[in-house]
Amino acid sequence: MNDFENLTASHLAIVRDGQRVNLQRVPTPSLAAGEIRVAPLIAGLCGTDLQILRRERDDPAPVIGHEGVARILEVGAGVPDYLRAGMNVILNPTHPGNPQMLLGHQLDGMFQQSVKIPAAIVESGLVVPLPVDLPARLAALIEPLACVIHAFELMCKRKPAGPLIIYGDGIIGHLAALLAKRYLGVWTRVTMVHHSSAGLHWSERNRLHFDRHVLFDDLGAGLELPMQDRPVAALIATPRSATLACLEHAVSQVSRHGVIDLIGGLPGESRLSSLPGLADIAQVRSHNCGGLPLAGAFTDVLTHTGKPLVLYGHRGVASATLQDAARLLAQNPGTFSPLVTHLLSLPEAAELMQRMAWCGEREIDGERFLKIAIAVTPCSSLLKADTSFQQSGNLPCTA
Repeated sequence: MNDFENLTASHLAIVRDGQRVNLQRVPTPSLAAGEIRVAPLIAGLCGTDLQILRRERDDPAPVIGHEGVARILEVGAGVPDYLRAGMNVILNPTHPGNPQMLLGHQLDGMFQQSVKIPAAIVESGLVVPLPVDLPARLAALIEPLACVIHAFELMCKRKPAGPLIIYGDGIIGHLAALLAKRYLGVWTRVTMVHHSSAGLHWSERNRLHFDRHVLFDDLGAGLELPMQDRPVAALIATPRSATLACLEHAVSQVSRHGVIDLIGGLPGESRLSSLPGLADIAQVRSHNCGGLPLAGAFTDVLTHTGKPLVLYGHRGVASATLQDAARLLAQNPGTFSPLVTHLLSLPEAAELMQRMAWCGEREIDGERFLKIAIAVTPCSSLLKADTSFQQSGNLPCTA
């Protein structure tokens, strides 16, 4: 039987309802003109998803999940010709012009076997063909890797030569540490600041060695970085509950005219006394959205001591950057595979998400997890690339 034949009337979904997370069968909606229906194949469990489960965010979508690769099942009338049934695609979750069109946050997301993609998302070029053959579990890394690529592309526009400090030992922090020298130069010294000793020990056990590992608590206790590691740039890849504390430390450590990237989220109207000219730091992050503006938006600030710094952040990336990330994963599977620590079935993922809604432990059977890949829809075939768009040249540019 075709792997997708039983999804036409109803499908399985991981549904949030208050404090409960349940795997249940839900109706499969029909399509209108301009819409497409996809079957997520592999989805990634993101740190933002964990914050939603713990009710640290108020995103309304009952079905979350915004990372991964899907297969087109059906296309509505008027859908562009480069999208067709049977094609594997990447879904760009961030609409650059409409923050209410955020997949897995405002709109039901990837943790279900069938997703209806609205015409506004299709028209904006946010559904793009998977451009390369890719080991299935690595599909969970496409979106976070694209975010890191975009972060460094922006950083390169303003960063002076010198060391980088990365705050956060989740998937974004590890990806940034792996890619830093590729984008900033092989002589760039990288200090990675871990949230916990468990995270630091995981990196060491898996031989993800960088120039220097530090625990944030040690920095808070007054540990000064050696002169050769004093940063000219910082990348803050933390949950929103930790971003301000790490930004406060970065402001004190980064040198004059240094650059700070706020990948980590922030509560609205966030302020720091050390940055008296910024009434709402969260707004800095929103100036770059979905890969726009192309030149990047940066905020020049003075600290309370008069030190000039450059701040920026970003929400989402351009669709072309997602394709670049897929290509990089396909070229270097051995480099990135250790970061995908677990591949779970949909029922296993539902059980884990219920547990994460109650507690914050990042463990499965006593083993720390970094990146979870979820096999959403049973599929007997491997992920295959569809590269016909490269010959036709009709893939729209979201810029």
